[in-house]
Amino acid sequence: MSVVWAFPGQGSQRKDMGVGLFDRHPGVVARADAVLGRSVRELSADQEALRDTRALQPVLYTISALTYLDLAARGPQPDFMIGHSLGEYSALYASGAVDFETGLRLVVARAEIMGGTSGGGMLAVVGLDVDRLREVLRREGADDIDLANHNSPVQSVLSGPEASIRELAPVLRRAGAGKCVLLHISVAAHSRYMAEAARRLGAVLDTVTFREPRVPVVSNVTARPHRADEIATRLREHMCQGVRWWESLAHLVDHGVTDLVEVGPGNVLTKLWAVARAELPGPAAGVGTLVGADAGAGTEAEVEVGAAAEAEVEAETEVSEASREVPAAVPGAVPPGAGGVTPAEGPTGTPSLARAGRPTAERLGAARFRERYGLRLAWVASGTGDGAVGEEVCRAAREAGLAAFADSVGPVDFADPTGPSAHADPTGPAGFADPRGPAGFADPRGPSDFADPAGPAARTGPAAAPDAGPVPDGPRTAEAPAEALVQAVTAAARHGWGIGLRAGPGADRLVTLLLDCGVRHVEADHPYGPDAALVRFRFTGARRTPAGTPVARRHVLARVSGLDQAAAFLRPPSPDLLAELVRTGGLSAQEADAARELPVASDLAVQAPAGWHADGADAYQLLPSVAALAARGPGPEPVHVGLRGVVGTPEQAATAFALGAAFLVSTSLTACAPNARLSAQLGRTLTEVTDDDLTWAPTERYATLGVPARVVRRGTLFPARAHLLHRLLRAHRFLAEVPAARRRHIEEEVLGGPAAGLPPGALDGRVRTTDVFRWYVRETGRRTGAGDPVRPLDHQLPCDPELTHFNRAALGTELAAGQARTPGAVAGHLLTKAAELLAAGVVSRAEMRP
Repeated sequence: MSVVWAFPGQGSQRKDMGVGLFDRHPGVVARADAVLGRSVRELSADQEALRDTRALQPVLYTISALTYLDLAARGPQPDFMIGHSLGEYSALYASGAVDFETGLRLVVARAEIMGGTSGGGMLAVVGLDVDRLREVLRREGADDIDLANHNSPVQSVLSGPEASIRELAPVLRRAGAGKCVLLHISVAAHSRYMAEAARRLGAVLDTVTFREPRVPVVSNVTARPHRADEIATRLREHMCQGVRWWESLAHLVDHGVTDLVEVGPGNVLTKLWAVARAELPGPAAGVGTLVGADAGAGTEAEVEVGAAAEAEVEAETEVSEASREVPAAVPGAVPPGAGGVTPAEGPTGTPSLARAGRPTAERLGAARFRERYGLRLAWVASGTGDGAVGEEVCRAAREAGLAAFADSVGPVDFADPTGPSAHADPTGPAGFADPRGPAGFADPRGPSDFADPAGPAARTGPAAAPDAGPVPDGPRTAEAPAEALVQAVTAAARHGWGIGLRAGPGADRLVTLLLDCGVRHVEADHPYGPDAALVRFRFTGARRTPAGTPVARRHVLARVSGLDQAAAFLRPPSPDLLAELVRTGGLSAQEADAARELPVASDLAVQAPAGWHADGADAYQLLPSVAALAARGPGPEPVHVGLRGVVGTPEQAATAFALGAAFLVSTSLTACAPNARLSAQLGRTLTEVTDDDLTWAPTERYATLGVPARVVRRGTLFPARAHLLHRLLRAHRFLAEVPAARRRHIEEEVLGGPAAGLPPGALDGRVRTTDVFRWYVRETGRRTGAGDPVRPLDHQLPCDPELTHFNRAALGTELAAGQARTPGAVAGHLLTKAAELLAAGVVSRAEMRP
């Protein structure tokens, strides 16, 4: 059985046609609202506004897109797609040829151009076949009339000057036409009279680069599938050439299509398919299926070409004669070259393994994950938390159709689990950028974390970098955040990438800033599970739909390295925590009510184990178990599970998708991108490292527990010195307890100066060895604004296993060079090659995710 999904055009609108759809897809609706400048939900309910084609066309496009997303989530993709007139834009979006926003902007431009055209008319003719119709036109000398639609053997629509159309109606009735109905329209759509409109739309279409459709989309102009390099031309021609619907249905039947599913409101196309199944030779065709507002009405086994069908066809091409002015909330046409009409990301559906076709990079992973973040590929560009991934990398990733998360923008640190921490956070708990580093995305651990909050005197700790620049006196507060930080977070909100969020004492104020700026996505690094700040971010704005379904507006992609940790994120927040957040004003009662039935994480990224997890299952072994756990989680939306930091070769990517990964996350591969915030030397080091260049070193987190992380050991003394200091803190609680000779060696050789600048510990007024270790680890991770390490001899450079795998596989290719490793190039290479491996015969579940 072969299936075509058919998208109706103008005239299919129905009352309440968006019921349920808007609530199930709040992210897409928000994107539509941003393009239109007005709530699409409100527009769809405004019957007066919908009388104007300039409001109606964008609403119908959005409704069809949302209906497609519902359908794609429930089953495999079809064998073909097709759209009637306006519906062709919806079909191209669903096929991945264009992303949602770009398609919507094109529809807005089309509607504006059509709404400003006048001087024509259209006549629906029922009862004459197309040959007889053309014969009558020739006999009457009606050479100023064009065939606008050929919908079935006995249903057509004519276009031309209004006077000629009116004069022709009685002639056609005398020639045998059963019905001739003058449509309420003052434009000769799909005729030669739209040439100027086609030229204007063509100028907009020329700004768009269309992708090859994942699923063949049959063109209204040629009745054959679109090719990417010809889509703009065909859409331009579509304005002034007829809709060859009947020939398109014949082409589908010839290629074995047996069933049609109508994706959108109304049942126009279902009725026309019912005619086709009876008239066209080929396999026994099935009755069309309705998806959308009329889905519950069922379908007709036998459909006569009569008044009901005629009315639907008439409405299909109707453009209202209402006000020629664009409603204030409906944007005008997108001018040629306007920003944003260049596809940077787009949806991808869930292909069917039963359908003949090869896997492609755009098909791998979960369709709903890609739609959730507005992606072309199921790939996330993240970082290793050292500040290398900032706005430049995120912007490049988004332009390539990838998700992106910038490294944490400030010092949000764990307190020492063994007791109160002696190191105050001088930058304030909101996590402000290092004033000596790159704007907004500096080292998340801060430059002077040992400063005494009581005053500036203690801001001269050991090994202070002479070129670091001044450090402002006194702590900053959340009420007066650094301007660079606000700009960076605002850019993330505006352009759709997310921010890394670490747990710690400053997380709550950082969350306040993220919410104030409108950030929608965070990547949570919370080894202990979700905390109050993360819960507040996730569920601010959450609500219940009129049907009672809980929905959240914000997304949390949580890193996990074990089943218990995953389970903590898959549960709703505890009732006590929600009650406390309501009491303190962190959440409203309505938000907390919705949160009771939703998981804290919207997505989970399984990462390589570290520390006490090192003897457990690796990420590939853990992935299926976490995915199975997520499948049983609460909430109406799926929790997608991917792999983080472990996929560096096409074979690994193919394996990941075969195991059911919904997406992949790059970390060290992102950090070595040419626009990452690393010096040229550090970037070269990352592109050259091998497995022998990596080692484990204790980290600042859980300092007393000694949880290690993978770091590069080439050209640095950091691993050895970090181990030395960690052994020191295990043996001595206070620095004064270390034997004098050894303490002097540590201060002069390791710290680079006396430890007098360190603040006293919380106990007995003495400096703790834990604080010495923390200070050293932070200093070694700090970099200058140019990306150079502040301590060149003992800097730390985190590195996940994906990078050494990629370096080995990229030898001898153009991707061996760091300048070639843009996020889009890396993701495109790995996923394209992985798709080729799967197509070569690897049995997988790679294309079966919802």
